[in-house]
Amino acid sequence: MGNVIDYLIQYGDQAFAERAFCDVDVLILAQLSYFDFGSAVPTIAQHKKSVTLEEIDRTADLSAVFADKWYGENNRKLWNALLAGRRFRTMRCNYYRERMEEEQEAQFGAVTFFPEGCEPVVAFRGTDDSVVGWKEDFRLAFRKPLASQEMSSVYLNQVGCKLPGAFMVCGHSKGGNLAAYAATWAETGVQRRITDIYSLDGPGFLPEVFEGDSYEQIRSRVHRILPYSSLVGMLLQNYEQYEVVKSSGIGILQHDAFTWQIEDGKFVKAVDIEAKQKRMNEALNQWIFTLPEEERQLFVETLFQVIDQTGVTTLTEFSEHWKENLKSCLKSLKSLDPETRKRIRRIIKILLEIYGNTLRGEKEK
Repeated sequence: MGNVIDYLIQYGDQAFAERAFCDVDVLILAQLSYFDFGSAVPTIAQHKKSVTLEEIDRTADLSAVFADKWYGENNRKLWNALLAGRRFRTMRCNYYRERMEEEQEAQFGAVTFFPEGCEPVVAFRGTDDSVVGWKEDFRLAFRKPLASQEMSSVYLNQVGCKLPGAFMVCGHSKGGNLAAYAATWAETGVQRRITDIYSLDGPGFLPEVFEGDSYEQIRSRVHRILPYSSLVGMLLQNYEQYEVVKSSGIGILQHDAFTWQIEDGKFVKAVDIEAKQKRMNEALNQWIFTLPEEERQLFVETLFQVIDQTGVTTLTEFSEHWKENLKSCLKSLKSLDPETRKRIRRIIKILLEIYGNTLRGEKEK
């Protein structure tokens, strides 16, 4: 068994006419959306001709393309594997958009790919290394819609109007959430041309998002693919069925798409999410929906207020000096006013009680 890089080494020289576009190719494009194409791929406003991967490789500042440290080394390996074969080397890219809005606390990225002989694929970027991006993810539990969700809806409608026929939408992590959100609220003329929507370990939604019949219009086209120990992809309300992929990672590290297992050009499937992880996910979701929105907001805002005190702007910065930053966080927690400390302790206690009840319920079955 291998991963997406091994898949490209084995099948990357086969054009799509020889080996049909598949779910693994979707994962590759979702991962490719994490690349910083700001200096290489045209935006919607530029009205420029799309560029191929090999043109980007020849003309772009690749140090900027690989600026994101989150998947750094594997992204470089992925890029080299893509360029080595006919399957993706001449794939065209266009309509790049990236926004980091610290005041709105929003992180967004998207790009549209044109695999040769296949439907175009609109790919939404997942959460990057920024603290801003992770804080926005946590706000899925109480804020609707997120700024990035609104951006995804605008982007999809703009790009959809430029695409003449059918196309797909995808994303990994938060990008999967954005793909489903944008497709749900797309203009009718755009929505009806979407053939498939892929959420690859993407979190779900608060129930209010599913009110009315907007989501019903796309439900049958949504594909959720999750790793065996999925946490992120099982968060919040998810009405769709899902497929499970085996992973070489442990626990939360399975969220990394480079750990997803592939054999004979296909994902290696598991029957369901790992039982222990499933119990944890059920307890976490029950906790989220048990808490009043005010307390969900208090927990998230307090958590990131504490992280902000360290002065870091990325998770990489936090991990590089994690001992000092952890001490700073603990010091900040102690400095909270007594009422906030009391409420945070109560919120955490509720989570522990819910998880304890879930474990006891399993033993009694």
